[in-house]
Amino acid sequence: MSRITYNKMAKLFKRLETSYGAGIDLLSAYKKEREIGGPTDRLKANRVVNSLKEGTALATAMRSLDGYFPELAIAVVMAGEAGGRLEESFGRLATHYKDLVEFRNKFLISIAWPAFELGASVLLVGIMIPLLHYVMVDIGGMTEPIDWFGMGSTTGNLLLYIAVVTIFFGSVALLVAGAVKGWFGTLPMRIARRTPLLGKTIECLALSRMAWTMSVAENAGMDALDNARLALGATENYYYESLEEEVCEQLRSGKTFYKTYRATDAFPQDYLDYIDVGETAGELAETMDRASRDLQNKAEQNMKVLGTIGFALTFAFVAVVIGGAVIMMYKKMWIDQINELLP
Repeated sequence: MSRITYNKMAKLFKRLETSYGAGIDLLSAYKKEREIGGPTDRLKANRVVNSLKEGTALATAMRSLDGYFPELAIAVVMAGEAGGRLEESFGRLATHYKDLVEFRNKFLISIAWPAFELGASVLLVGIMIPLLHYVMVDIGGMTEPIDWFGMGSTTGNLLLYIAVVTIFFGSVALLVAGAVKGWFGTLPMRIARRTPLLGKTIECLALSRMAWTMSVAENAGMDALDNARLALGATENYYYESLEEEVCEQLRSGKTFYKTYRATDAFPQDYLDYIDVGETAGELAETMDRASRDLQNKAEQNMKVLGTIGFALTFAFVAVVIGGAVIMMYKKMWIDQINELLP
C-alpha cells in the first residue's frame, strides 16, 4: 500500500492553503495536483478531482484512497470542512508535516555517526577473522590461527559470527516492528517507560503528536469523543491507542479530559498538568499546542544525549575489538611461541 510522504504532504497542504486562501475554489486548486509528483501521486490526485466533481467532500475523497493519506490528515481536513475553516486546516497540516520532516532529519543526523560506527565495527570484526588467518598462517607460517570463538577453524568462527550478527539485528528489527504493530500488546511501551532516557524520548514523541492533535481538534470544534479518538490515534503508539475504549467510556460519563486521562495511569503528571491548566482556563487548544512544542523540544534534547551515548558506546566497542585482537595476536605470535621453546 503506497502512502504519501510527510514531505509531500507538507508541500501539498501548503499549496492548497495558498490557492484556497487566494480565493481559488477547491476543485480548481486540486486539479493542479494532477501535474505534480510521480505517477502514483498524479493518479491519486486525479481520483480526488473526480470525487470532488461528483460533489464528494475532500476528506471523504482522501479517505477513499486506500490509506494514501494518514488518518490524522483526513480528520483535520474533515474538521476544517465541518467548521468552515478549511484554509486554517491546510495551514496547520502544512506546518505540522513540515515540522515532522525537520524533526526526522535532525533525528537521522543525530544517529548517523553512531550508526555508521556500529556498522563499521561489526564489519571490521568480520573482516579481521579471515584477515588475521591470512597474516598469521599464510604469511607468518603459523600452523594455527586465532580460535576466536572456539570453533576450531577460521571458517567455523566466521560463520558463527555471521549467524550471531544476523540473529541479533534480525531480532531487534522484529521487536521494533512488533512493538509498532502491537504484536506484543502494551508490554514494550510499559517496559520502555521505565527506561529513563530512551523511554522518555519515545513517550515525548508520542505525546507531542497527541497534544498537537488535541489542539487542532479543539480549534475545529470537534466533540470530546472525536477529539480523544483522533488524539490517541495520532500517537502512532499501540500503548496509547489501546486506551481508546476506556477513555471514551469515561468521557461519555461526563468526565473532563484531565480526569479521564489521569484515571488511565498511562500519562505523566506534567502532561496531565497541561490538560488541567488548559481546561481550567478555557484555553485547551492554545495550551496543548504549547505542550506539543515543549514535548518535541524535550525529545530533541534527549536524542542529542542518546546520540552522544551511542557514539561513546560504539567507540568503546571498536576499541575493545581492536584491543582484544592485538592482545590475542601478541599472545599467539609471541607468548605461545616462547612457551613452546621453554623446557
